[in-house]
Amino acid sequence: MRRIFLAVLLAAGAAAAQAPRADPLRFPADIDPGARRKDAAPDGARSSALFDGANAAYLAGDLPRAGASYEALLQEGVASAELETNLGATYLREGKRGLAALHLERALFLEPGDDDARADLLETRRAAVDRLEGETEGREAFSRVLSPLPGRAGSIVLLVAWTLAWGLLAAHLFKPARLFLPLSLAAFALSLVAALVTAGAATWHSVALRRAVVVAQATPAREGPSERTATHFEVHEGTLVRIEDEEAGFRRIKLANGLVGWVPAAAVELVVPPGWAGQSG
Repeated sequence: MRRIFLAVLLAAGAAAAQAPRADPLRFPADIDPGARRKDAAPDGARSSALFDGANAAYLAGDLPRAGASYEALLQEGVASAELETNLGATYLREGKRGLAALHLERALFLEPGDDDARADLLETRRAAVDRLEGETEGREAFSRVLSPLPGRAGSIVLLVAWTLAWGLLAAHLFKPARLFLPLSLAAFALSLVAALVTAGAATWHSVALRRAVVVAQATPAREGPSERTATHFEVHEGTLVRIEDEEAGFRRIKLANGLVGWVPAAAVELVVPPGWAGQSG
């Protein structure tokens, strides 16, 4: 089992404490090179030792040390679903729901089928101040459908199948043969499927690059990119938003229910860090 629950006796009563994922750090193939940012090259043995030490600190209840170790791995350029899930779980136990949601969202970006990260994310949202569950669930369902689509492979298949389809059709016109026409039609059909896969992957990638999480405990959403403009509403930590624009140290965000406002740039963090942009799919 990937998940182990340890019974821990607390002064306030009995509670369940989730063990961190101790899987060796895996570097997903879709993050290039070796799932590390191009400006970083961490030593594999040191990274594994740091990861194991962070897991041990988590199990011992030393959450600040565990979080610092996980963050150190991120600073070294490691991009791993296991690392993001464990860091998210650490922040969740510390009550830092904004940072917990951010790192769990990143784990799901790296590995959309990560059930551990998804379960922890649901737990994070149970105490959310901003109640947007219905809209958020619809957006996540859309994301789950599109995220596994192999965009790069689809584009290659599209190019090959499209070229082959026209080549077979031309061959049939110049020198008719029994198989040329049906093979050409099959290649056109494959091209259509590949085009749909490529378009779906591109759509998801575009949406993913604008997803962000509110990490400030609470921040006002203003009418414009200035502290002097009126406040329309307030957003709270852990809320998933979409970045619409950026100006003068502010970001224009859109909530799942359609509300739009400007918040300080430091109040929200992109789910997909700049070092990962263009590396997935």
